[in-house]
Amino acid sequence: MAWTLLPTNYTDAVWNGLKKYQEITNDDGTVSFQDVTTYTNRENSFFGAKDANRMNEALNVLMSMVENGTDLYTAFQNYFAQQKVVFTEKADNTYAEFEDYVADLKTEGDAAINTIKTDYREEITEFEEQQEVLFNTWFELVKGQLSGDIAGNLQNGIDAANERVILLETMVLNNEFAAPMITDDDTLTVITDDNGNAILADWKHKEV
Repeated sequence: MAWTLLPTNYTDAVWNGLKKYQEITNDDGTVSFQDVTTYTNRENSFFGAKDANRMNEALNVLMSMVENGTDLYTAFQNYFAQQKVVFTEKADNTYAEFEDYVADLKTEGDAAINTIKTDYREEITEFEEQQEVLFNTWFELVKGQLSGDIAGNLQNGIDAANERVILLETMVLNNEFAAPMITDDDTLTVITDDNGNAILADWKHKEV
C-alpha cells in the first residue's frame, strides 16, 4: 500500500479584534456559547484526530521495527527500490500510451493526405478531359476552315481571335463578363433561342 503524505499546509487562523460568541439557551436550562468570529485561513488551521493517529501509527511502526532489530537503512532501501519499480512501470506505460497516440495521429494524417491527393488527381483528370474535349471541338472547327481558302480562313481566324482578346480585355476592365451558354455534355453545343441567337450568361465579380 502506497504511503499517503501527511498535510504540510497547516496555517494559523487569523481574526480581527476579540473573538465573538453567541449565547444559546438549551432546553435543559443550561447555556452554550457558539463561536461566531470571522476567521481567515481557518480551513487549514485544524489539526484533528485523523492526522494525529496517522502520525502516531507511522511512528509506532518505525519504533517496533527498531525494537525488533530491523535495520531501518536496509528497510528504507528496499522501500525505495520497490517505489522505483512502481514508478518505472507507470512511466513505461505512459510512454507506450503516448507512442500509440502518436501512431494513431500519423495514421489519421496519412489517410487525410491520401484523400487530398486522390481528390486532387480526380479534379485534374476531369479538368484535362474537359480541356481535351474543348480542344478537339476547336480543332475540328479549324480543320473545316482550312479545307477551303487556307490564307483567308487563317486571317479570319486571327481576326476572330483578336476580337475575342479585345472583348475579354473590355470585360475585365469594366467588370462585366458575358459568355454563351452551352450544353453540359460532350458536344458542348451552344444554346440558342427560337431565332438561332445564342443565349448569353452575364456576371460581375465582387471583392469580399
